[in-house]
Formats: sequence, structure tokens, C-alpha cells
Amino acid sequence: MATLKYFIKGNSNISTIYLRLVQGRNVDLKKSTSLLINSNYWNNKKGEIRQIAEFENKLNLKNDLNDLSNHVLNSFNNCYANGVLINSEWLNDTIKSFFNQSEDVDFNYFVDYAEYFHTNLKNKVQKTGVTGVTIATEKKYRTIINKVKDFEKYKKKKVKLIDIGLKFHKDFIHFLHDVQQLNFNTTGKYLVFVKTICLDAKKYGLKINPDIEKEDFRPTKEKVSFITLNEDEIQTIFNHDFKKTPYLENARNWLIIGVWTGARVSDLLKFTKKNVSNGFIEYTAIKTNQKIVLPLHPQVKEILERLNGEFPKQISNQKFNDYIKLVCQDAKIENVVLGAKQTKIKEKVWRKTKGEFKKYELVSTHICRRSFATNHYGKLPTPVIMAVTGHTTEAQFLKYVGKTAKDNADVLNDFWQVQDKLKNQKAPVMEVILNDVVNN
Repeated sequence: MATLKYFIKGNSNISTIYLRLVQGRNVDLKKSTSLLINSNYWNNKKGEIRQIAEFENKLNLKNDLNDLSNHVLNSFNNCYANGVLINSEWLNDTIKSFFNQSEDVDFNYFVDYAEYFHTNLKNKVQKTGVTGVTIATEKKYRTIINKVKDFEKYKKKKVKLIDIGLKFHKDFIHFLHDVQQLNFNTTGKYLVFVKTICLDAKKYGLKINPDIEKEDFRPTKEKVSFITLNEDEIQTIFNHDFKKTPYLENARNWLIIGVWTGARVSDLLKFTKKNVSNGFIEYTAIKTNQKIVLPLHPQVKEILERLNGEFPKQISNQKFNDYIKLVCQDAKIENVVLGAKQTKIKEKVWRKTKGEFKKYELVSTHICRRSFATNHYGKLPTPVIMAVTGHTTEAQFLKYVGKTAKDNADVLNDFWQVQDKLKNQKAPVMEVILNDVVNN
């Protein structure tokens, strides 16, 4: 039976983890795994990671090593049984196949390490103890890897981890914003992902540019104009007759349910009558895995009653996004507002263009969640609204509804002004009027 053990060589601060595979007297192979670790965190006698609290990445690395062990041993058993030559070259190829590496993979290059980082997101242990990330998170990291590849083509040069400093920061912003015409907020998000990957590489002992930890290596931002539906507009849409266009009536019903539940579209369009219990909607948010419970709004109740307790017919996210623009157009939600509209700049490439547009043109699926948060802000305690929207911090929530510290100061100032007026109002003076009593 084949056995496998890990070990490191020497006592340098950053050491490579090696793998030793033994099968009787015929097989005794040693090969680098390419994984790195601080020797202080490694128990060479046991061939495993020490349980040291300061080593924050120990669970992720432990998962990598366990999965690699299973991969090598399973591959060995299959190949050995079929007469495949088991040698150093075989072991090297087997290790590389586990990490999806080609022969020229070099973790000193950003894209090579980022691919490894992306492959192992499924084994990432979150601070909450949850293992793995959402599909949406995996897609975001895939997008940033592709953006860096595009940048490399533009610069005609592969980017190393050590290259990602303040000069890269400036050049990458220029490429994303000026060349690819992305807005500063999207550009800023990509910079955050680049920084996250570099800092992860540092945990494994790879050399990164110290600039990335400087204050100047910050994400770009710009003020966002977002639109919501106020309560009068929601009422107008709710009352509008869409019987001649059943597909818009169906979309209208989903829109009304959305603005009164604050659900993300990924959750909203999956609602069924199974989510309703004793006058409450209950569901677990796909993105955050949070349990959400909220009462049925009267308009939502009425829609469900019209549909005999069923939710509207399910449609795709894209159709919902397209149809609710038509819903709002038909309901005359057409006042001119500032915003950003998706505009085609070339084949298969769309970018947001700022300007003044009729409101229905700017409606998208996200208007449900934003409208819920905005319409209830200041009327309900903020923690109550956050329990529905799923925001974990008040600062995060206030940013979401577009409220600043100045906005909150204005609310407080208005409250104090009212209190001061009440305090200075003179109490009414009661006068006693004596009436003559006429004796009959």
C-alpha cells in the first residue's frame, strides 16, 4: 500500500513543502508541491501544519494538502494497477494536474498565482468557518484574472507579483477607465481583487511589492446616481391596468413583490407559496446564506389573493429586467432624472453613460431592493431594515441608500429644532369667566 508524507528542507523562514510517495521497495519518490510555508508553522516530524493561532491561513493550506494527498494516491492506485510507469516525471505531472498547472507555471507571475488562487476558492475557509465561496464570487475573480490578461496584452508584458506597485496602480486605472471605458467604481473593485490576491500570495511567502500595502494603493470611486420608486409611483404601478399585456402584468406583480420585500432578484424570482407561512415570507438569501423573515405587505397579499395563493409565473432575470422598464413606461413613470444608462459602444460591449433620462429607461432589477431600503429609511429603526436587506453594518447600509454623515446631521438638527420650539411654546392660560346667575 502506498504511503504519502509531507516535509520541508532546512529551517529558513519560508520553505517549500515537499511530498514523498513510498510503495514498498520499488517506489520512493520526492517532489516539490510548490506550496510554501513559514518553517515555524510546520511540524516536520509529523509532516503537518502546527496548530498556531497566528497562522491565519492554516485551514486553507491544510485543505490543499489533504486534497493533494487524495489526488496523488487515487492517481497512483489507478496507474499502478494498469501498469503505468511510476517515476519522478509521473509524480511531477500528477502534482501539476492537481493545481491545473502547465509546465511553464511560475507563481511569481500574477496570473499564474491568481489561477491557483481561483482554483482553490472552493476550499477557502471563511472567518465564519464556512468552506468555499459563492458562484458569484468565483465569477468575480475569474473576471479580474481576465482583465489582467487583457492588460498584459495591452502592455505586451506579463505582470509579476513584484510589479504590482504604485506604477501598476496608475497604469491599470488608465487601462480600465480610459481604454476599456469602465467607470471608476468598477475599476476600484478590480483593484481590490488584485490586492486581495497579492496579499494571499504573501501568506505563502511569495515576494510582493510593498507599495500594495501603502495608503496610496487605494480603489478609485465616484458618486453613483441611483434611482428608486417612491410610494406614490409604486401605488401608480400597482393600480395600473395591464390586462391587455399579460406578460407585463406578470412582471408588474413581481416588481411590486420586490419593492415590498427588498429581495435580491436571485432570491425574488424563486419565491413560491412554500415561502409563505402565517402571513410571513421566509427565505434564505442565496448570496449571503442569511435567513430572512418579513411580513406580507398589503399589496403583496392582494397580488397573492388574485393568484389563488400562488406567486407570479417565474421568468428569467434578464426578461424581468427588460419587462419592468416597459411596465414603468406604460404606467407613465417618465419624469426626467439624472442617472447612468447602458449604452452600446461596440459589438458586444456596453458601458454606462451618464446623463438625464426618463425614469423608466433607468429601471433595472436592483430598483426593488433600493426602493425598499430608501422608502423605509427614517420610518423604521435602521436595524429592522438591515435585517431585511441583509446589510451587516450600518455604515454599509447608509452607503447603500446614499446617506452621508451630513444627511444624518440634518435629521438630528431638524429634530432639535422641533424640540426647541415645543420647549419655548407658552402653555395656554386658562381664564375663569364668572357668569351672572339669574334666579328665577
